[in-house]
Amino acid sequence: MNSEMKPSLSSDFQDNPQSTYEQINQLFNEQDNQQKTILEAREILGDGAKDLTDEQVYDLVNEIQYLVDTWLEEFERKTFDGKTLNELLNFEP
Repeated sequence: MNSEMKPSLSSDFQDNPQSTYEQINQLFNEQDNQQKTILEAREILGDGAKDLTDEQVYDLVNEIQYLVDTWLEEFERKTFDGKTLNELLNFEP
């Protein structure tokens, strides 16, 4: 599995138990979100995903998302004189 599939705990845990708890909780939330993404993608892909591993499905989702984001940004720049909607609206994610 790649590093995106398995978020690693930071090696610099603080002595604060609350901080450690929050870091572990964040790790589990990320893993849960990744698993939901994989399940949703498998449902959408149907039989096309039956021979793929979870890692391959997750990588496929990430690649498709990258393409969509890239194409959308290119379209926005062509449409709005070289700017994206976020740039026009002065919105910073």
